Amino acid sequence: MQTDSTTLRCASAVSSLNDLDAAVAEVSGEIDARLDGAAPDLLFVFTTHHHGGDLVRVSAELVETTGAAEAAGCTGAWTAGIGRELEQAPGLSVLAAQLPGTEVEVVRSAPPGEGGWDADALPIDDPERTSAIVLADPFTFPVPTFLDDLAETQPGLTVSGGLASGGIAPGQNILYAGADPVNSGAVTVLLKGATRIVSAVSQGCRPIGPPLVATRVEGNAIFELRGKPAAKVLFEVLEDLGESERELFQKGAFIGRAVDPARSTFRPGDLLVRNIMGLDPQRHAIAVADGGFRNGTTFQFMVRDGASAEAELASVLEVAGLESMGQASGGLLFTCGGRGQAMFGRPHHDAAAVEAAFGPSFPLAGFAANGEIGPVGGRPFLHGFTASAAILAPRS
Repeated sequence: MQTDSTTLRCASAVSSLNDLDAAVAEVSGEIDARLDGAAPDLLFVFTTHHHGGDLVRVSAELVETTGAAEAAGCTGAWTAGIGRELEQAPGLSVLAAQLPGTEVEVVRSAPPGEGGWDADALPIDDPERTSAIVLADPFTFPVPTFLDDLAETQPGLTVSGGLASGGIAPGQNILYAGADPVNSGAVTVLLKGATRIVSAVSQGCRPIGPPLVATRVEGNAIFELRGKPAAKVLFEVLEDLGESERELFQKGAFIGRAVDPARSTFRPGDLLVRNIMGLDPQRHAIAVADGGFRNGTTFQFMVRDGASAEAELASVLEVAGLESMGQASGGLLFTCGGRGQAMFGRPHHDAAAVEAAFGPSFPLAGFAANGEIGPVGGRPFLHGFTASAAILAPRS
């Protein structure tokens, strides 16, 4: 499907009504008014589990009421809209887009064992002129492997997205591929041609201590940093910190890995953040919740708190605004359910930050994900405690 209109336009709406039919009517009416009655080329649909058995018909009804040509979405623990995050409330959040000169394909990938989940199966001819939104079920789909395959087979492809949430077992989350609901696998939206995605990924951490080059690593264990036992180097860094930073590190120990080996200094978003799982006191090693490390990789210890997360999100959104060259038309927000009021002490933080960066009433839809997808160093990764924004803009 390719639209014949000439201007990239987006509209979004969110409803907190408990009755699904009323919520669909509210959202569809707002989108219709904001698009002047024109049918969108694509809907992104995010809804909470409050709607129970009605979840299976959400996408189909929105496609019918809006006249959308394509749709994709999933369930979330809570939803977000323009400047709002509807924590602990029913939510239906929709972004409608008219995408001139853009081919839209919605592809369902089955779980392993059912075939068809390889990244090679995606119909991508020119990754540098294609952007992807990946929505996946965390219980049935190997997202890290899928993203690694995409990075290897489709270099230059911009990938954002999130994992469905709210369900606590396989089969409880729902993905939408067009009008059809599925409860496993993944749904990938491919935007080919004149529309691109500008990504903003905030992992909510800030570095402490200096960058450190690993001189001996094995798997997910770091044995030496700068030729010294890694655990001893960690304790040296901690000794040089103030009491407040040491307390933050003790509450949550993180390490950032440089994805781009050419960098020796780092801006927000340049380091892939992962948890430190523990120390091996006998071998003085640091175990990290990641793997495949190489000697010569640069690391930096990290801490996470609300203030760090707020500053980093503002920074990466500012960069995204510059990269979109003032032509951003709408966006998607995939934010961790552990952020929100629990991290920032006030509601609507991440959604409000997007609105502050891109202007009042900037069209936005999103949900609290069980894992957030976005690029670091040009390569897509699965994150936690992260806000990943996908901003729609025309391709130059």
